[in-house]
Amino acid sequence: MKLKAIAAWALTIAAAAAQTISNGSLTATLDENGTLSAKAGEKVFFTAPFALGENAKFSAGEIPAGSPLGAGKMLADAASGDRILVLKDSPFLYIRRDARKRELIAPSKGMNVVTATLDAGVAASQLKGASPLGHFDPASNKGQHLFMAIADPATNHGIVAAPVIIDAASPVLFSRVENDKVQLTLQNQYGAAVPPALPPFGGDWWAIGYFDDARLGLENYASEFARINKLKMKQLPVGLMTWYCEKYGGALNQDAVVEISEFIAKNFKDYGYEFIQIDDLWQNGIKSNGPAKDFSKVAAKGPYKDGMKGPADKIRNLGLRPGLWLLPFGTNETDPDLKRVNDFIVHKPDGSPFTTNWSGTSIDSSHPEGAAYVKEMMRRTVKDWGYTYLKLDGIHMAMATKQTYTARDYLQDDFGNAVFHDKTMSNMQVGRHGLDAAREGAGPDAFLLACAAPQNERSLAMCLGKFDAIRVGPDSCQTWAGSTSIVEGVRSATALWFQNGRTWWIDPDSIYAQGPRFPLNEVRCFASFITLAGMLNNMTDWAPNYPAERMEVLRRTMPAHQLTSVRPVDYFQNDPARIWDLHYQVGGTTRHTVGLFNWSDAPLTIEVTAESLGLDPAKGYHLFEFWSKTHDRFSGKISRSLPGRSCLVLAVTPESAEPAVLSTSRHITQGAVDLLKANWENEALTGTSKVVANDPYEIRIAPHGKKLSGVSLGAEDQAAGVKAGLVEKDGLVLVTLTAPKNRTVQWQVK
Repeated sequence: MKLKAIAAWALTIAAAAAQTISNGSLTATLDENGTLSAKAGEKVFFTAPFALGENAKFSAGEIPAGSPLGAGKMLADAASGDRILVLKDSPFLYIRRDARKRELIAPSKGMNVVTATLDAGVAASQLKGASPLGHFDPASNKGQHLFMAIADPATNHGIVAAPVIIDAASPVLFSRVENDKVQLTLQNQYGAAVPPALPPFGGDWWAIGYFDDARLGLENYASEFARINKLKMKQLPVGLMTWYCEKYGGALNQDAVVEISEFIAKNFKDYGYEFIQIDDLWQNGIKSNGPAKDFSKVAAKGPYKDGMKGPADKIRNLGLRPGLWLLPFGTNETDPDLKRVNDFIVHKPDGSPFTTNWSGTSIDSSHPEGAAYVKEMMRRTVKDWGYTYLKLDGIHMAMATKQTYTARDYLQDDFGNAVFHDKTMSNMQVGRHGLDAAREGAGPDAFLLACAAPQNERSLAMCLGKFDAIRVGPDSCQTWAGSTSIVEGVRSATALWFQNGRTWWIDPDSIYAQGPRFPLNEVRCFASFITLAGMLNNMTDWAPNYPAERMEVLRRTMPAHQLTSVRPVDYFQNDPARIWDLHYQVGGTTRHTVGLFNWSDAPLTIEVTAESLGLDPAKGYHLFEFWSKTHDRFSGKISRSLPGRSCLVLAVTPESAEPAVLSTSRHITQGAVDLLKANWENEALTGTSKVVANDPYEIRIAPHGKKLSGVSLGAEDQAAGVKAGLVEKDGLVLVTLTAPKNRTVQWQVK
């Protein structure tokens, strides 16, 4: 919105000094001593000194619905630019400070927005913190980027704090404990520069709220960020990236990529496979301090010596989406082929190029030619060559920050040790401006994946709202456990799960399905996690070598279910979480699929109560385990012993007086992507299912005392060659459908 338009509705200030604002469930009060408190219902969860200085004079006013944040009420101080908001129907308190009116903190030009005493209802020693990189102790944490949730793991009661508008500051959070209370500091760090002007509702806005279940608070935060920033999610694709392929590896080559694409199209496309993404080693340039960095053309003697357009055309002609790896914000100032780029690179205060390990030297997007360079790289890749799925690496270089990969905490990283062409712009503003240039060049339909932003944590906030997906973990390096591993990717994905499908899709890194390096139990465990959690599924093997059993596992992971109704049950109890619950609707009935995951090497007993799944503990339930195809029952609590590095995927269905579908064979979720209807009516179980060509589709039914005698199909399905069969086995009725082509089939069991 233009500033003139903003000014037209900028606050209507009340003449009186009313210091309390409320939306009915959240109340903020600024007392006569300048102390700000917030309460949810009757619980005061936040207390902080806020009105600083003798001249601070806050007034209350209404905010019109056309504001960037929405309708609500505000306490505002015209002199300082400070704002306190309570929005209609929102559980969060919103805060903004104007850095131009504050003394800044060295070395990163930081400003404490607020330091608050938190009350989650129990002693600080009982609380646990969660951040982008997992759990932390609120008493001893070094600081975190982007968000913190501090909760009681016994109840999940807790407090969530995070930015809802990211403008010029890198958002950082610190915690400590005093008098058995958590002290939370929200800090804006501006680095290179503080913006010279701040519109009435501009700047960086923070949100903080109390929740009876802080997991729901995190989901609420992600939804608020998406609403305020007007984000629209693209459909999440499934595909393959070439980096770890055991044959050829890296980028493959112009012949091998066609061979693997033909295999994928023949064996997986009907199941939902969509893209082939070529990784590093295709591009031109000197390979020093990381990869070669000339992305304007291919290496003359490299794996794609005839150019990138031809392979993209061949991939697309097979019905798949071509994808490509790029490092758009880094260059090599010593490479003769990139000499032209040296006119618009970032420098350090001593005049030397801003260079960091592996990623190279930063392109300066505040320079018109720098932004144009990035835009043209994206345009050429998408429009001229035809790659519409782009994996963008080294993203931290857009805001000129050090390479801190694979750090898990806040670091003193000389933030702001960069000189930009536009000296009025902060690092964050330059970075997000550069990402806007990349999006403009790629176009709105290209799917953009940011790689490894949480391990260069400054870039995590910069990327939020600018990408369709994010690779959250470090390179898993084809290992199960360790600092760079599959489990580390799971930990990072769990930490940020609430953003998945709300602000962007999450990529925990690739599935390795090839043996013997990964036994079948490990492949099933990680593949089940990605599929059940609904995260980005991209494999990285030489697919033509897959044995039949590995192909079967992968087929059950496709497509992504696209749902946000999945969460870790034990988010505040285990890091990474071991229990995941997906619920979804079929014909007005809520269905649950529960995943139990043992990420450790030793056997483990995992228990989950009916209440924690939102189920009635007094009722009985069926369990159908996907991989073993076993049927069981429980009431009150599920308790299972799992070997190391293994999982169970359990479809949960209430016992009833009517026949009910327990599970389907199409997909790990056992119904979320394929079962459209399953209703008992007129003494028949009537359903609709999506069936894959020539893939026997099994429907597992509990008859609940009814005699089910036969299965029938609609006339159109019969004419299309769909076949159906029914058998009884171990107390269940098993219906099998087989179709010659992908088809939505209507069936009935009488």
